[in-house]
Amino acid sequence: MGIIRTALLTSLYGVTGGVASVGAGMAYLAASTTLVDLTKSDPMFKTKTYARYNPKDNPALQDVVIKRVPLSKIRPELRDSEEALTLEFCRGVWSRWGFWPQSKFHARYDHPPGLTDTLWSTSDLAVATYPPGLKFSNHFEVVGNEGAEIVVRCGGSPLEPGLRNSDGLVFISARVDRESEVAEFRLKSALFNSAAEGKGKGKGEGEKHPIPPKIEFLHTWYVRMLVQSAVGNVKA
Repeated sequence: MGIIRTALLTSLYGVTGGVASVGAGMAYLAASTTLVDLTKSDPMFKTKTYARYNPKDNPALQDVVIKRVPLSKIRPELRDSEEALTLEFCRGVWSRWGFWPQSKFHARYDHPPGLTDTLWSTSDLAVATYPPGLKFSNHFEVVGNEGAEIVVRCGGSPLEPGLRNSDGLVFISARVDRESEVAEFRLKSALFNSAAEGKGKGKGEGEKHPIPPKIEFLHTWYVRMLVQSAVGNVKA
């Protein structure tokens, strides 16, 4: 998980101008985005995609980052289509400064031979349409795209298609609230060990996920950063 730490710190340095300003950058992320823990009543857990990749319903680190932007600040051609808005938001998650350090790390140090169907460059991710099956950076694969919601599997490599000790899903969506005249962007994530011996469906919500506290702390800032970076892709 040094990858996440490197990505987080490198991006914060770039945004704030130096080590001394990292605290200011974190304060900015906290003020400009909302992070909420998810309960098992969230629709994400009722999807076929979640059931497929976490079939034992093992406990997960689960949260959602929410960002609201006035429609007047959104590119005009995106204001009338939630599908187009979701796609551009998704492109922003994976092609802008939030993900750039991690993409460069994987391209240089985590690039197994023979991955001819895998995207590595953020410039390619900036124009991708994110169809199911799209693989990138050797740790991400699109496993669902219903237009207004795109789902990416993360954690291990797509070279390991089965259950994994390190596994997870990211649900990316955007919607237009006409009444409030805002666009709402959401990045839901669930990180889990899909290969662990589960206790079956119906486990209590109090059961602890396997993510160490240090990684959980980094994750909460990294997902905020990805969202804040991504909305720059949809603004007018």
